[in-house]
Amino acid sequence: MKSLKKYMALLLALLMCLSMAACGEKEDVHDEDVSYDGDISIEDLEGFWYPLEGLGSTMSVLTCIYLDGAAETWEEYDEYGDPTGYTGGAYTDGSFLTLTDVPLIGDVEIPIGDANTLVDETGEPYWIKGEPDYKEKLGLSNIFGNWYYKGDHTSEYQLVLTLNEDGTYTLGNTEEGTYTCEEVEISVMDANTNETTNELRQEVRLSGGFMGNTFYLVNDGQVLVDWAKVNEGDEFYIHESALENGELFKLYRITDGNSYWGADYTLQFLRDNTLYRNYFNGSQDPVRGTWELSGDTVTIIWDDGETDEATLDPENPASLTLSSTGETFAKLF
Repeated sequence: MKSLKKYMALLLALLMCLSMAACGEKEDVHDEDVSYDGDISIEDLEGFWYPLEGLGSTMSVLTCIYLDGAAETWEEYDEYGDPTGYTGGAYTDGSFLTLTDVPLIGDVEIPIGDANTLVDETGEPYWIKGEPDYKEKLGLSNIFGNWYYKGDHTSEYQLVLTLNEDGTYTLGNTEEGTYTCEEVEISVMDANTNETTNELRQEVRLSGGFMGNTFYLVNDGQVLVDWAKVNEGDEFYIHESALENGELFKLYRITDGNSYWGADYTLQFLRDNTLYRNYFNGSQDPVRGTWELSGDTVTIIWDDGETDEATLDPENPASLTLSSTGETFAKLF
């Protein structure tokens, strides 16, 4: 069943864009420029209904519904084509479709364009009939198995998170419970630029621990990063299938949240392939750039056009040397 929070967030948009609620003025929706046949039956409207621009394209309370003409009922389906558990009655006077028991609203009256089109208050097509292109469900097979804290699988004290196919998990020898996995849209703010972007992430939520734990999947499902420790950079688990992935380990050692320290400034590498050159005591403004890893070489392209390369010490991942100056940078922690 969809959460109450979702419907609260989308309530206003449905009232404005999809429907005329029962408490509205009837004359407001009978626009002179809108033509209604007045002879559409509930049987004519039977089928799947979804927003004209596709699932998720409009801020509507209902994601997608199936209208059963014979039973005079509607049932909501989610973006994956599964029933959400919400249903209600449906009937028409030939010009308007009325849905009853819409979450948080009650009865909703929607203008009919024709047997295949529902319209908004201006007469513009808003919902159409036909089975939509449902989103592909998350493939959970890649998350089953053992996840090793920071990839440590050789120490006798290693911390192992095991996700079982039956939806249960164990964490070390002290915690167990159930987990869920779903795709969510989040807003991410760059702390250095204050710019916000939206992105989709696969989240794994554990039921146990203090208030539960939430992780998100990165690197094609091979790494679980702890949401609560995301700013620290070093709270992550690596799947057993990726324990021999040398490039992956280098990536996470570089971006473990700690900066490389030099004589005059530090280099901070972030997992979104950006980095910052931060000068001591604010002697100069920070410089931003991007980076790529290939073998033991990090290629750096600064936003001011300057380029450089840094070589990782294969024996000591906490050390790198800049090609341009020969200076060696080291992590303090």
